[in-house]
Amino acid sequence: MKVMLLGVGAIGTVVAKHLAGHKAVTSLTLSDMDTTRAEKLAAELPGRPRVERLDAADAAAMAKALHGYGLVISAVLPRYNEAIMKAALAAKSQYLDLSADEATDQLAHDAEWKKAGLLAVNGCGEDPGISNVFARYAADRLDEVDEIRVRDGEYWDSAEFPLTCLFSTETFIEEAVAPAKYYENGAHRRVPAFSNREEYPFPEPVGPLPIYNMSHEEVDSLPKYIGKGVKKVDFKLAVPDNVRRHLEFLKAIGMTRLDKVRVRGGEVAPLQVLAAVLPQPADLGGRIKGAASILVEVDGRKNGKRVRHVLWSAMSHDEAFRKLKVTATSFLTGTGAAAGALAIVTGRVTTKGAVPPEMLDPEPFIGLLEELGVKVHKKEIAL
Repeated sequence: MKVMLLGVGAIGTVVAKHLAGHKAVTSLTLSDMDTTRAEKLAAELPGRPRVERLDAADAAAMAKALHGYGLVISAVLPRYNEAIMKAALAAKSQYLDLSADEATDQLAHDAEWKKAGLLAVNGCGEDPGISNVFARYAADRLDEVDEIRVRDGEYWDSAEFPLTCLFSTETFIEEAVAPAKYYENGAHRRVPAFSNREEYPFPEPVGPLPIYNMSHEEVDSLPKYIGKGVKKVDFKLAVPDNVRRHLEFLKAIGMTRLDKVRVRGGEVAPLQVLAAVLPQPADLGGRIKGAASILVEVDGRKNGKRVRHVLWSAMSHDEAFRKLKVTATSFLTGTGAAAGALAIVTGRVTTKGAVPPEMLDPEPFIGLLEELGVKVHKKEIAL
């Protein structure tokens, strides 16, 4: 199958390294608005990937460029996903992206994709993505589901960088400083940013970290698609104390704003300026210490008895650098997307429509994760 990858940053680099030369990928095209990184990467990869300059904001160019591709992967900012998804549908291509834009509902296009006999997977990276599949795997082993808790644990140490972001800088900062959301008893509830702090004991190599509620795709999709009477779903992200202080200060002085301000006759969004001056996630491999983990706990009942299933994956930044010259966050996120992509191109999933990752069969997905270097741990606990 011919594959088009849009966006060759930290995550796109991992996706490309997993897909290039795979026997099920007949050709791979790396596309970005700035092709400098893509050209350097293509020269290092098997299968001679093509490189194409493409602006995700140019809908007409996008629609033309996607024709002939069996799968389109969007690893660009979420705000462009819906336009890319529409172009992929018009091109009769399957589609996969790594996260959702809160301003749009991509899953609302389900009927169109089903009618076309095509699959579009929305939010298939680490979290959302691996987290959703872990939740589905656990839910499949329960008669009833009471609560789903998604825990993202990652941290970094560096004498070089006082502040950096391990994935898309704009996305991380925007999510971190915004009011958080969780699901409970049939309704979504809002709380201020950095609410409900707890110290969570992540498995090694991560260890205990402070975590906080954050709005995330899983909170929206899991109650709807998992079913089985789920009563509560929440997502908490690790934010070390020094990072929280930096973010609260930046928000207080207006540097996390998305609206544009006038500067010397021009207009610019403060958050975009911040994202431009902070270190790029794609440049952090080998320059930071620490680790990352994605963990999901699902409580429910099986044969009348209360049970908890826990699934997790974890990796140090050093291990990720040894494997693919990236950080652990990039490795886990890009490998989640690559597993979803390979499930599509190898025919291991036959789902049609516009769906979140928990609608995919978790068994082949988890198998692909392990083939690609992500160890999945599973534990069942009687409550």
